Amino acid sequence: MIQLILIGQHGRTVPAECSAYFRITGGAVWTLPGDRPLVRFTGADWQYQGTQWPGMRFEGACRLLFGIPCDPADVSDLLESISILGCTLFADRVAFARYEPGPEMWHATLTDTWWHAFRIESPGLREFSARPTLRGDIIPPL
Repeated sequence: MIQLILIGQHGRTVPAECSAYFRITGGAVWTLPGDRPLVRFTGADWQYQGTQWPGMRFEGACRLLFGIPCDPADVSDLLESISILGCTLFADRVAFARYEPGPEMWHATLTDTWWHAFRIESPGLREFSARPTLRGDIIPPL
């Protein structure tokens, strides 16, 4: 399971939700299709249940999945923590992507790759067969 923890001013943290996966679409964090977003970007901060938060952290072993969930375009290595502070997404404390509110997309920090959406999933949620990377290399099954 992955624990969503909200990050407040002066380092204060508040556990919010626990799930096997979280979906991030543009500036919205949610779980089930049709449900309202759990957290939404509001221009400078993230809003959860009517309260503004500078960021959030997803704790627990997880992977980032890019593209369509049933056929992901790419899957990250196993991560221990993903956090979002302001518009920057960190994977194991390394800046990985930045949210761009205008097009409602995430832009990779080191490449010219863009995503509308991705998922943060617990490692045991699914099995992966051999899959291509963003460079076209083939990675053996996990």
